[in-house]
Amino acid sequence: MKLHPTITGVLAAWFAFQSQFALAQQTQANPAEPVEVYVWGQQPTSAATEQTRTARDLELRPSTTPSDVLRLTPGLVIGQHHGGGKADQILFRGFDSDHGTDFAVFIDGIPVNMVSNAHGQGYADLHWLIPETVEKVEIYKGSYFAQLGDFATSGAMNIITKRRDKDSTLTLTRGSYNTQRYVGILSPPDGTLFRPYIAAEIYHNDGAFKNPNNYIRYNILTKFNLFSTANSHLNFLGTFFKTAWDASGEMPARQVRSREIGRFGSNDPSEGGKSERQNLSFIYNYTDANQTFTAQTWASWYKLQLWSNFSLFFNDPVNGDAIEQNDKRFLAGNNVNYRRNYNLWGLPMETFVGFQNRFDHIRVGLFHQSDRQRFSTESNNLVRQTNLSWFAQQEIKPTEWLRTQLGVRVDNFWYHVGQINDPASMSSPISGAGSASIANPKLNLIFTPFNDNNIAKSTNLFLNFGGGFHSNDARVFVQDKDGKISRYWSGEMGARTRLFDRLDATFSYWRSYLTSELVFVGDEGTFEPSGASRRQGIESELRYDILPWLSYDLDLSYTWAKFTNGDKVPLAPRFLAYSGLTARHDSGLQARLQMRHIGRRYSIEDGSIMTPTSTIFDLSLKYLWRRYEFFVQLQNLANTKWRGAEHAFESRTASEVAGGQPGRLDAHFTPGDPFTVKAGVALKF
Repeated sequence: MKLHPTITGVLAAWFAFQSQFALAQQTQANPAEPVEVYVWGQQPTSAATEQTRTARDLELRPSTTPSDVLRLTPGLVIGQHHGGGKADQILFRGFDSDHGTDFAVFIDGIPVNMVSNAHGQGYADLHWLIPETVEKVEIYKGSYFAQLGDFATSGAMNIITKRRDKDSTLTLTRGSYNTQRYVGILSPPDGTLFRPYIAAEIYHNDGAFKNPNNYIRYNILTKFNLFSTANSHLNFLGTFFKTAWDASGEMPARQVRSREIGRFGSNDPSEGGKSERQNLSFIYNYTDANQTFTAQTWASWYKLQLWSNFSLFFNDPVNGDAIEQNDKRFLAGNNVNYRRNYNLWGLPMETFVGFQNRFDHIRVGLFHQSDRQRFSTESNNLVRQTNLSWFAQQEIKPTEWLRTQLGVRVDNFWYHVGQINDPASMSSPISGAGSASIANPKLNLIFTPFNDNNIAKSTNLFLNFGGGFHSNDARVFVQDKDGKISRYWSGEMGARTRLFDRLDATFSYWRSYLTSELVFVGDEGTFEPSGASRRQGIESELRYDILPWLSYDLDLSYTWAKFTNGDKVPLAPRFLAYSGLTARHDSGLQARLQMRHIGRRYSIEDGSIMTPTSTIFDLSLKYLWRRYEFFVQLQNLANTKWRGAEHAFESRTASEVAGGQPGRLDAHFTPGDPFTVKAGVALKF
């Protein structure tokens, strides 16, 4: 890929302008920086596995995509099987959450997950995030948090972007497989009118595939402070995102074993997609010594066009099984919450209440195609979906060693599904309307038992319990005769401590129960019911400061996941390990060597097909000199052959059609990246 001369010129002009702008601003006044505005506001920890990760945790991770932001969640596995542009597959706490069905993701309070998406419920495309703009990440596991509802079955992540940077920067990256990345961040000095913060990104990658990905991504993020007083602030956020890519699809394992096709080959190189999203958000925040009030309104415009071919010639031996999935929508919502600290009857109290709503107006369709040319319509719908939610949580601290939190959340849904085309012209017309409500209790107990010795403020014990629900696609709900929301219960007990002023450790055990799942299969326009399921697991996290400039981290988890009839939960993660050694020396040298291990998983319910294990080592090197940062990222150091994503289903290849052979159930996978090198420089001014 070669950038157009106009883009190169714009980058050069922007760099020159920024240098002069920063110089001109140095003599301006320097008023106090406004208080950071968060939708929920980080409070003292309520569960052992709840945590906040900062931008520092991302700095030395060898990636230039949002994927490593998701990996900040211990015990979470991601996969990419569609040219890099598709939303990542998320596997967490015994769930194959597909692309986000059971794991909620937010950026500055704006929901990333898409309801009733063309490709799957909860589709969470995070590619409109620029990693360098991340200030911190709030991580929640389990269903114990009153402010979290739809999609937060197993957990949630709220990514908070920076209000400003210390410096403006320009980052240039080149790497293997025609990787190019250009990032510019404009962060004027304090005192600048409106305190603007602007970031832009251009990214391109062809991948290691025989047919290049031609993946191109454009991102812009803008933030402005519209007004500030001593206690209140009104901030604006706007983003623009557009991407397009080609994909090689998932390879049947039997083809690779027989050498009929290579690991990086393709059966249908016409796969791929394009997507775009624009977001607007206004956040008002009032804070004083005893209370915080936050009100946010947001709106988004979204498009997705996806061309895929999973089963090849299994259903249609003449034209093939390729499909096109279309999604075009407008969505908007509000987040309002109020938190107050006070004393009642001599006891410290905190009341936390809030209201959330979301409305989606969606045009969603599924079509059969060949070489990206439609030849029939499976379904084509207009979906209107509304979600109204209320929550309340009361915290009481009856003693110095105990905090109790009792909460409740109520979610109400309204669905309407109509036809765009004549139903007679479609293979699977869907229509109908309905509504449902669900209320869920939350209970958190936080103990500080050692209040009379040296570790009084560093050791906590946690007991958590709460209800949640499995989110359903509107097209599933209007076809489901019961019309109920599947309830989810989970509980956890854990401990968190800091020892010897250098070791942080967390241990937890959790269990969950889901009454049932109704999953809409966007690739077929149908839904699949499954029975009740139980999950349980153990987790541990260790952070050890070996020397002032050298630290070690280790995350371990093991999960058991089964349906109540004894069947395995397909692709549910089992044993996971993530470890890293990080060095930050005063000389300016920085480095991180990390390891990711994913144990074997069951691909189908009877356990007859299992995924192989994978262990990947990455190395990141950085040198800081004056206003320059030089960096090299080495991914998959051992050049391990691993599978980035994998599914088991029936397919039939072209050679099997020619030979008169039937389709076969088999593992299908997208290969993980081989040894990859990326290098670049960042200029600060």
